[in-house]
Amino acid sequence: MKALWAIEQLHTEAERTQAVAFAAELGCNTLITGDATAAMVRQGQAHNIRVIATVVPGFGGDFAQTHPQAGQKMRDFEQQVAEAMVEQSWLRLHGESFRWQSFILTRPMLCFAQPESQAELKKQVERALEIADGIALDGFGFTNYYACFCPHCTALRGEKKRQNPALSEVEVMAEVSKQTLINIHRLLHDHAKAIKPAALVTNHVWPMFLPDEYLAAQYKLDYCTQTISWFYPPEWPLERVEMEAAALKRLEDPACNRFVPFIGIIDQPGLLRRPERLAGEIEIALKYGQGRLVLSRLTTLQNHPELAAVVKQALNQ
Repeated sequence: MKALWAIEQLHTEAERTQAVAFAAELGCNTLITGDATAAMVRQGQAHNIRVIATVVPGFGGDFAQTHPQAGQKMRDFEQQVAEAMVEQSWLRLHGESFRWQSFILTRPMLCFAQPESQAELKKQVERALEIADGIALDGFGFTNYYACFCPHCTALRGEKKRQNPALSEVEVMAEVSKQTLINIHRLLHDHAKAIKPAALVTNHVWPMFLPDEYLAAQYKLDYCTQTISWFYPPEWPLERVEMEAAALKRLEDPACNRFVPFIGIIDQPGLLRRPERLAGEIEIALKYGQGRLVLSRLTTLQNHPELAAVVKQALNQ
């Protein structure tokens, strides 16, 4: 898999057509988007491009109105932090504060342990596979990175503690959260394959899981895309990028998934990748991904021909 991820919205069929053609020109064989259409898939077939639809566990709209209990819940102090963070700019929270990840995620997410949420996500998979060649799970983690505190998850932890009285509260929380993430990936993988056996099932590992940042090696997927270089600085030295890629490759379990390196590139003044830097990252990705990688985002490469040229050269050697 050599994939280009379109995080941004593709508003028109012309933009979708351009995205497929651009991915093919770069040397990619996969385009991941939240705006897949039947016409886009047909065009992808003509270019030998698989069009993969994103599945995102956002909690809002009509579903949140009818199933208010199905959203993740943080601790009260975490919710207070999230409300304060909403008032801050993205640049202040990330680009100027040397953080790859926010302390708290401010977007509401479904609780993955609740049957109502699982049913809703299965419907999303079904809708995606009516059109697309596969699905990509994005945002499948906890808003505080480690646990949900809704009544359902609290009850699960209580039951786990009763069955394992020797475990500490922290150990119980980690075990229940870990199993929740493993279970939702397996559920949606198996559901997708039951609908369309040839469907590609992939993801982007975000947000990370604490305490085990490498848990995704256990997720049931065709390809598990894990970040070796984030969207914005501070940039790791390339030696550290290679250490991360090597560690993720070493943890790969083919019975669960195949590791694919993910490189994020953002188009912001002062935060844009240098061509030589991107070339070094891609070289590492292709080495440890055994020729596979995911690049994001589409518009950054469209807007910067010098970066697109680096990608094209690397993928067409």
